[in-house]
Amino acid sequence: MDSSANPNNTQDNMEGNEDEGMSTRSANNNKGKRKGDDNGDSAKSHKKLQTRSWVWDHYTRKDGDDNQCKCHYCKRFFACSTKSGTSNLKKHLDCCKQYLAWKGRNSQNVINQEGKLQDGKVSEEVFREATNEMLVLAQLPLSFVESVAWKHLCSKANLYKPHSRRTATRDILLMNMARKASLKDLVSANKRRVSLTTDIWTAQATGASYMVITVHFIDEYWRLRKFNIGFKYITDHKGATISRVLLECLTEWGIERIFTITVDNATANTSALRKFQRALQSQRADSLVLNGEFMHMRCAAHIINLIVKEGLHKLGDHVEAIRNGVLYVRSSTSRCDSFEQKVVTGKMTRGSLPLDVKTRWNSTYLMLTKAIKFKMAFDKMEVEDKLYND
Repeated sequence: MDSSANPNNTQDNMEGNEDEGMSTRSANNNKGKRKGDDNGDSAKSHKKLQTRSWVWDHYTRKDGDDNQCKCHYCKRFFACSTKSGTSNLKKHLDCCKQYLAWKGRNSQNVINQEGKLQDGKVSEEVFREATNEMLVLAQLPLSFVESVAWKHLCSKANLYKPHSRRTATRDILLMNMARKASLKDLVSANKRRVSLTTDIWTAQATGASYMVITVHFIDEYWRLRKFNIGFKYITDHKGATISRVLLECLTEWGIERIFTITVDNATANTSALRKFQRALQSQRADSLVLNGEFMHMRCAAHIINLIVKEGLHKLGDHVEAIRNGVLYVRSSTSRCDSFEQKVVTGKMTRGSLPLDVKTRWNSTYLMLTKAIKFKMAFDKMEVEDKLYND
C-alpha cells in the first residue's frame, strides 16, 4: 500500500532493479564481447560474430556466450575465444569418431580418368583448386568468381561458397610457384637431355618484343612432353641478346644438357646459336651431342613459308587483284548485300570471303580457295558495279 501511495518510491525501486539486472547481464556477457562494444543498452540484440574458417560448418556458438561452441556430431562444448583461433576445433575433428563416421558415409571411392581411386565427394579444397584452374585455363577475369552467374551455378549445383578474387589471386600465385618447382624437378631430374624451340614475338600495340622458349623431352613413360619455360622481354633482336636470354633461362631451370635448338632461318638466330654453343660448352663438356654439330635446327615450317611466299611473289599481281576484290566486298554492309544477291552457288555465310594475312601463306591459300567459289559473282560485279572496276 505504501508503495502504491508513493509513485516516486515505485519508480526508484524499478530503476534499482533495472540497474541490478543490467549489471548482472553486463558481467555475464562482458567476457565474450570485443573491446568497444556497447554494454549498456539491453534492448540491442546480441551481435553475431563473423566467421571465416571452414570449421564453423561443423560447430555452432552457444547462445549468449561467444566463447563456447558445440560440435554438431558429438554434441560436446569447446572453448572458442576470438583471440585463441580455431586450432583446438580442427584437432577435435581429426579425432571425433562421430564426425569421421559422418564423413565416411558421405564419401565413396570412384575411378578417375587416369584409372586411380579418388573420393567421390569433392572437398572444399578441391573445389577451390578447380575454380582457380578454371580461371587460368579459360583465361577468365578474376572477378568471375564473384559474378552472379558463378554464384548462381554454385547455389544451383549445391556446391561450396565461392571464394573472393583476392583469394583466387593469392592461390593462383602459390599454384604457379608450386607447378614451376615441380616442373623444374621433372626437367632437371637425372640431368636429362632436352630440345628447345624459341621464337620472338612483337606486340603490335606497344611494339615491345618478347622471346618464348619451349622445352621438349621424353619422360620415363615414353611420352613426349613440352612446356613453356620462358616468356622474356628483350630489347632487340641481336644475336648477343638472344644468346644471353637463352643461357639465363636454362640456368633458371637447371638445364645443362641440350640436344637440339629449333629456330627460324634468320641471320640473327645463326649468330645467337653460335655464341650460345661456345658459352654452353665452356660450362660443361657433355652439354651438347657430337660437339654441337647438329644443335642448330632450322624450322621446317618457316622454310616452307619462305618457299611458298617466293612462289606467290611471281603471281603477286593476280593475288593482289583477288585481295582487292575481297576487301571491296567486305568494306561495307551494302556492298556485301549486293554481292550476296549475285551469288548463285548458295547463301553466303560469315566466313565465305575471308581476308588473308600477307605474311601467312596458308591464309592466302584459304582466301583463294574461297574466292574461286564466287567467280561468277565477281564477274557480275565487274559488269554492274563501276566502283568495283575502279
